[in-house]
Amino acid sequence: MLTYDPVSDLRHYPIAMSRFGLNPQGAPLYRIVFSPSRRYLVVGDVAEWRVLHKNLGPVWIMERWLPAELFAKCTRDEWIRDMLVLGPWPESGEYELCHVFDTAPPADASIETLITWIEAGRNIPFRDTLQFQREDAKRELLSTRAKAEDMIRNLLPSFGVNPMVGFKGGRGTKTAPLLRSAEELGLPTRPGLLANGARRNNPVTRMIETAA
Repeated sequence: MLTYDPVSDLRHYPIAMSRFGLNPQGAPLYRIVFSPSRRYLVVGDVAEWRVLHKNLGPVWIMERWLPAELFAKCTRDEWIRDMLVLGPWPESGEYELCHVFDTAPPADASIETLITWIEAGRNIPFRDTLQFQREDAKRELLSTRAKAEDMIRNLLPSFGVNPMVGFKGGRGTKTAPLLRSAEELGLPTRPGLLANGARRNNPVTRMIETAA
């Protein structure tokens, strides 16, 4: 798709962004563009332009300009070794995604506030950011475990299978008594003998006698 022009074919949102600063080439430091029109050049046996943020869908995005080394996060020589995947070295720098307008269009968002937050975040050391992410993940894990434990407790009866010590009254009729002896079960205590008090019409007793 070599007919794509990264300048004329890129769709910009109709809002002035130069008031937020300019890069060394005189272009806005920040820009808002339509995601499907944002493409990158893939060089190889066949050169073509591909959508950069294909997974985002038809949404507006905000990008910030970065110098080549800061955008690439590697040296020029390291980039060129992988040029078949990465494309040409960004001599004039490149724009990097910094915000997606997925819940509201740019007209309904506070662009000034977003850029203030982004610039403040750029001044936070990577170590602090990593530590915050780890602590946030730990808090989320503990919260998930607490919710799971609460759900399990809600499904259990008030007293479980434990005796209700100090509770005046007995269990409800829905709680079955625990049978612990042959006599309570109505089973013979010795071959040929019925348990004390067991009735001959007891189905368990008849089943045992028939099997014998």
